Amino acid sequence: MIPRLHKLRNFVYQLEVDMPIGYTEMVNLLKAETWPHDEIGYGQSDLAARYRLNNPVNPVLSQILDTISRGEFKQYIIDKLYSEAHFPGMWGVSPEKMSAITFMYAGYVKDQPGHLIRIHTDDRMHVVQGMIYFIDGDDADQATTFYTARDHQNPIRITTGHGLGFIAANTNDGYHAGHNVSKQDRYSVIFGLRLNL
Repeated sequence: MIPRLHKLRNFVYQLEVDMPIGYTEMVNLLKAETWPHDEIGYGQSDLAARYRLNNPVNPVLSQILDTISRGEFKQYIIDKLYSEAHFPGMWGVSPEKMSAITFMYAGYVKDQPGHLIRIHTDDRMHVVQGMIYFIDGDDADQATTFYTARDHQNPIRITTGHGLGFIAANTNDGYHAGHNVSKQDRYSVIFGLRLNL
């Protein structure tokens, strides 16, 4: 499950991965799990319509999270970012040091209809964050949009679909917002490269 990345602008990429199972089977497996309410990190507002599953019972679902969390996926992302002209200067560390001071996490997310994350940048523990959607085709009602400023300048909407999503470095101008204004639950994997503090 090595990602294929298509650059949309500096440090924002459309992501595509080949999932081991199809859309219908994936959603059915996710629906069979027990979903705890998401607990947001310290000092952040809770999201009433979001549920997060970090330890699925189903072995296929567990294997997908393990694949995202292990070294090859992480190294691919680090290599891609360090190939960008200005990324190394943002952190002032080598790719090897970046790998040593970070870890990858991954968990499933269920966003119910009405879910909304207002425009924001990610917390400073994140170097990179991304999502892989399990959506039947491209649906603007279930999408994330990236901007270059808090006042919604230069929007780029991420294309949704089964195995599609995004990877974005957490930069000063990496504003984004997401929602589910459809009539069905939105399923995805959310993952990130975080400082190991």
